[in-house]
Amino acid sequence: MTPAALAVDAGQTEIRAALTGGRGPRTATAPGVLRLGRVTGPDDVAAGLLAAVAGLGRLPEPTPPAGIGLSGFEAASEEDLRRVHELLRRELGLRRVAIASDGLTSLLGALGDRPGAVVAAGTGAVCVARNGERMAKVDGWGSLLGDAGSGFAIGRAGLDAALREADGRGGSPGLLAAAERRFGPAPQLVERIHAAPVPTRAVASFAADVAREAAAGDGRAAAILRDAGRELAISACAAVGRLFGARETAAVSYAGNLFLAGPALLDPFAEEVAARRPGTEVVPPAGDSLAGAALLAERAGTLRAEPGILWRAA
Repeated sequence: MTPAALAVDAGQTEIRAALTGGRGPRTATAPGVLRLGRVTGPDDVAAGLLAAVAGLGRLPEPTPPAGIGLSGFEAASEEDLRRVHELLRRELGLRRVAIASDGLTSLLGALGDRPGAVVAAGTGAVCVARNGERMAKVDGWGSLLGDAGSGFAIGRAGLDAALREADGRGGSPGLLAAAERRFGPAPQLVERIHAAPVPTRAVASFAADVAREAAAGDGRAAAILRDAGRELAISACAAVGRLFGARETAAVSYAGNLFLAGPALLDPFAEEVAARRPGTEVVPPAGDSLAGAALLAERAGTLRAEPGILWRAA
């Protein structure tokens, strides 16, 4: 029988949890958790994780190892991570816990042990590369300072085009109509976004509308997706360049709901990777970040802790 493992993929929009092994996986979800900061503390993060795990029912004894991929991990301090682990141990009895950037869990899910890099793009965006024991991270700096090519970046660019159209500054009629369908007529839509419980999520939600308008033939929306694909490729190639020589082979893959936009995003991503690192193979992910969190739980003892990428309970 396969040993049990607890996997958690904690995104900003949704938290997914799974208990693997035994008689098969059990899964549950809970609302997402924002990046650690002045508004969100480690107790808030732990509460979100516990809510998702609670949906799995009673954990087996002895408690399984846990692997957690956390969006915004880069903002967490050692003290924050120890506090999250303390609360998980107190409430669930978890002792063997590894917490990582969701870029690492996306990498493990997509490529397993294959050397290369993965871009994880949802509300935010981060890229992690791995070559043996060495790892490197690019971006993941949050919506105010980074997350290039992310759902937030696409949504904001789409809303900018919508409001430019409303002003007569040369925007997109299609994106304005889409924004008004989702948020209401301008200028009230601006107030609704600012008043949303989590404005970053509200803005990022518009990325789906941008993708739909691009598929319908809106040139401005298509250009926004092309720019995002290229930005994500720049991050991927930067991460690969940190760990691999110019002639070394490395695979590049991708993860996250943003890539549901399909060829409009993926094609410029692959083209930019090929232009920047000729011969690099862009491969579809073998599994998702939740599968990667399960692999993290199983293999955390063999991976070296890395600031900004991976933390393990002592």
